Amino acid sequence: MTIQTMKTALKFIFLLILYPAFFSPVSAEEQCLSCHTENSSLSSFHDPAEIGCTSCHAGKASAKTKENAHQNLEAFPGRMQTVEQSCGQSGCHAELIPLVQNSRMNTLDGMLSGTRRVFGEKPKKQSHADLNQRLSEKGADSYLRKLCVSCHLGSERKNHQQSLQDRGGGCAACHLQTHPDSSHPALSVRVDNDRCFGCHSRSGRISLNYVGLAETEKYEQKNSANFGRLADGRLVKKLALDVHSKAGMACIDCHTVRGVMGSGKRHEAQLDIQCSDCHAKKLFRKPLAELQAREALYSALYPDNFHTAVDGSIIVSEKNGTPLFHLWEENGGRFLKGKISGKKMEIPLMNSGQQHELKGHERLSCDSCHASWAPQCYGCHIEYDPQQTQWDHLKQKRTPGRWIEKRWAVESGIPALGVTGKNRITPFVPGMNLILQTSPESASVRKQIFASLSPHTTQLKVRSCESCHRNDAALGIIREQATHPEHPEWSLPLGWITENAKQPGKAAKKADRSFNTTEIAKIRRVGSCLKCHLQEDKVFADFQLSLQNLPVDHAEY
Repeated sequence: MTIQTMKTALKFIFLLILYPAFFSPVSAEEQCLSCHTENSSLSSFHDPAEIGCTSCHAGKASAKTKENAHQNLEAFPGRMQTVEQSCGQSGCHAELIPLVQNSRMNTLDGMLSGTRRVFGEKPKKQSHADLNQRLSEKGADSYLRKLCVSCHLGSERKNHQQSLQDRGGGCAACHLQTHPDSSHPALSVRVDNDRCFGCHSRSGRISLNYVGLAETEKYEQKNSANFGRLADGRLVKKLALDVHSKAGMACIDCHTVRGVMGSGKRHEAQLDIQCSDCHAKKLFRKPLAELQAREALYSALYPDNFHTAVDGSIIVSEKNGTPLFHLWEENGGRFLKGKISGKKMEIPLMNSGQQHELKGHERLSCDSCHASWAPQCYGCHIEYDPQQTQWDHLKQKRTPGRWIEKRWAVESGIPALGVTGKNRITPFVPGMNLILQTSPESASVRKQIFASLSPHTTQLKVRSCESCHRNDAALGIIREQATHPEHPEWSLPLGWITENAKQPGKAAKKADRSFNTTEIAKIRRVGSCLKCHLQEDKVFADFQLSLQNLPVDHAEY
């Protein structure tokens, strides 16, 4: 069987599976379009002329008045509260619902457990209950309700618009496309970067970083062209944008459906993709025959971006074997076709030179060297005022109690490095560097917790050797105190650990940590040689061997 025959067979099987739902005739009684005459930009898969309106929106199809027609209407199909009756109904996308329900974007397991830990509260068992039931109205849960959980697939929508600030709505959060007011919104698996921005321009600021924008509190009049404000008022400045962003790549060109929507199980870490899945010299593959049914759908939906090798295999991610259909090799090169742009891009392979094979660097992640900057906030004061009110994102109304945040010492330079629970060295940024006061009567508590981050500020040119080996900030060493300009009693360290700390610094994930004293000494020992030797010098090719061959009277030996 040829590759083309196999692809055709996949499409045929897909249409057979979908036939009953896709080609079911619309009831002659359905009256929706007699009122709703707006243009539709929906594809044939969701065309009201093919599947009707009530298949997604429910309501009473045969009614001829608005009041009757809108009985039990679902204005926002795909929202998590009713997703089984809309997108998840039999014949549509039922197999995807358990994935999304258990994904980290819906459960918020990491956000909840991390925040409760910072508040000094005991961990709670995972639950499949609605978030409104899982969160109490006290302590960390109150804080989450008021300031955090709008970034949640279960958040209710109030309109069908898709601005950069819109969040929530279940399936619609990602798959509802930007549209003119006069037309029905389109649905697409080609999710553009704007859909990610609403949530991911916060916390780690990934969506900002990727396009070269850094939050700041310092406006420079002489460089005014490099500053601007986001729609929500935040001041940002221009920095180097990620090399993948510069090439025109969308978020979904890297991030897979499994990495975003999950696998159906609760995970501590859901990330599926890694740099080596595209850039390693030898990639992982699997035959077409091993594709799952839902993976095979892609070949029918987007045949122009479905690439196979001569032997019928496809490139997959190393961690979970997720198909990377838009990646292929030909004529000795490796290429990627943008899922949104349609642009063909050549992928550079990892070099086998000294930098990638240097002894002592085996634990380094790609971000350790290639991330050019990262957002860092070293000062945060959080207090609770029970006399005020604040919007509760789950109850969708103002409720008693207000959490007030004030920040200072906002930076965007080269990040510190630390060690993950898997013994990998990677960038870390302040995750919870704060002063917390949970009530007017309670004493304030200080926390100094860093979090690992893939900054999404990748550059081909790497940070210098000196920027790690001769830079205490890269080692997480506290260099000074950062004090709030209006509150001298609010002072927090610029850094992670003190010099000669007996214990490594704490991190958001329990197994992660700062460098320990032994590791810091080794890193600095290399730095002492960089004062005289260029980083390309052969002395660093096998540094331990070079040390053994030094005379005992060598300077700084």
